[in-house]
Amino acid sequence: MNIYLKDVSEQDLSVLFDFQNDPIANKMADVPARARTAFYQHWRQNIFANEQGIAIGIWHDNVLVGHLVSWINDELATENEPEVRLIGYWIGREYWGQGIATNALKMFLQHYIKSPVYAYIDAQNQGSRKVAQANGFVNVTPQYPSLFTKDNLLIFKRDNLKS
Repeated sequence: MNIYLKDVSEQDLSVLFDFQNDPIANKMADVPARARTAFYQHWRQNIFANEQGIAIGIWHDNVLVGHLVSWINDELATENEPEVRLIGYWIGREYWGQGIATNALKMFLQHYIKSPVYAYIDAQNQGSRKVAQANGFVNVTPQYPSLFTKDNLLIFKRDNLKS
């Protein structure tokens, strides 16, 4: 499987927009699609401009098939974990079920993440749950009962960073 990662660029946004604009993917992730202008604004203001953020494209056979993002979330911070890093990933639906997300997340964790990392995953999103669990994430939802705006949202955490 020929998968590699590289920084997301402004030129990649049109492909990523189409992926996030898929109604079946939106329903699976329980994330509403953004209009094109709002999508580009979100990426420019919240992702590209975030000095503590990471935005990496997932490439398979020289085709952009998705992305991985990671950022610091102060809402989860505690005295024991003052800096809490979250991760998110999105794969174009035509690439689901091929192991691409699982392998890309493994590579991402090995090369970019040096601390414990969390992921919010919709309870019904079995695909994302499998990807996270295959990469050592465990459900820690009961430990964070005050952080939910949606009843169906789960929090997964990966502590020990295996290779």
